[in-house]
Amino acid sequence: MKSVNNTIIIILLFAALFIAAGCDEYEYDELIPDECAQGVVDPSEKIPEPVLIKNAAFDVVEAMGVGWCLGNTLDCINNKKTGLNNELANITPEEFYETYWGNPVTTEEMIKAVAEAGFGAVRIPVTYSDHMDDNYVIRAEWLERVRQIVDYALDNGLYCIINLHHDTGHGSWPWLKADLNGIEHLGDRFRAVWLQIAEFFIEYDEKLLFESFNEILDTDDRWDGADPSAYHAVNLLNQIFLDAVRETGGKNENRFLIVKTYAAGVSKNIIEAFTLPEDGAEGRLIVGAHLYGSLPFAWTQNNVNWATAYDDWDPVRDGRPVEEHLGALYERFIKNGIPVIIGEFGAQNKNNTRDRIEYAVHYVETAARYGITCFWWDDGGQFKSADEVGNFALLERNNARWFFPEIVEAMVKAANGR
Repeated sequence: MKSVNNTIIIILLFAALFIAAGCDEYEYDELIPDECAQGVVDPSEKIPEPVLIKNAAFDVVEAMGVGWCLGNTLDCINNKKTGLNNELANITPEEFYETYWGNPVTTEEMIKAVAEAGFGAVRIPVTYSDHMDDNYVIRAEWLERVRQIVDYALDNGLYCIINLHHDTGHGSWPWLKADLNGIEHLGDRFRAVWLQIAEFFIEYDEKLLFESFNEILDTDDRWDGADPSAYHAVNLLNQIFLDAVRETGGKNENRFLIVKTYAAGVSKNIIEAFTLPEDGAEGRLIVGAHLYGSLPFAWTQNNVNWATAYDDWDPVRDGRPVEEHLGALYERFIKNGIPVIIGEFGAQNKNNTRDRIEYAVHYVETAARYGITCFWWDDGGQFKSADEVGNFALLERNNARWFFPEIVEAMVKAANGR
């Protein structure tokens, strides 16, 4: 009987080893065995215990906790048309652009609601294309409106990030491309814009951060697999950005700056091609990237030709890719003394609040373990109730209340658990 029991024990041990090995062999986009999905393999066991390096930039990233993006607002663009039907009617240019994609004029009450919810930072995407003349001079009225909203954030105790947003991106109209052939002209214009922004905010303290650009693409609009020359162009543009800001002096000499990867991407070829610009100010640079995770869960409301959408979050199928990418950012940057923020993440509403909470908590907790701060992409919209929301919106901007307070509370708690 004793030998039979030993035999059974040995068989069970081999079975356990087989199950664990089998789970490890699966790629994330393949069918996950039931044993893995049921938790035989704990995804958190894949995360190495990070060694976090402390410097001024790391302290700022940690102090942000979790952030919120004022999306589809100051980043709106109308390709230099005056307004709807080329008429502004009784609305100012600032109000027109700020509301052009369906959001109300930003108020301090909105930003106060963000701060009171426990967010530590606001990212304010800004587009300048429609607000500069042929000599790249930015309209003073537009800069003043940007300043007003920055002040809303700072006056409510938040860190604040501003950038160049839809001046880059997909399509023929963004003027800033990762184009090495046109780098001289692009660099001059890019430098001129950042000189003006930096000079305008020269007396603001370190709670205002500048981000070089948003999701910059090459002239073929490739999100990945671009030529090495495009990656090199991004490195050059980040250096131009840094040099322009530092040149203005004052508090810009030591301002914390966020430099972005190609396409704000996190794939291996993109982050390996990235080089940090040279900076005379020590410990003042942060790398910025975007990561939404599993796109069929996070993005697609309807099936598209590249994915079948689903609304249930799974810790293996959807959690492991996030862990893998954040781990790669840790190995490439954080481990080498370079802090990282995820400037955009989030999951669209599909009437799946519980699954989105699980997604947000897993994402923020994993990022926090690596010392990474994340910003939820909130694109707003005119929705009357949470059930109507069809995008990433969390804040009901007309009333400065939350469509999904449970998601907000869960994210904030996850971030503060670091």
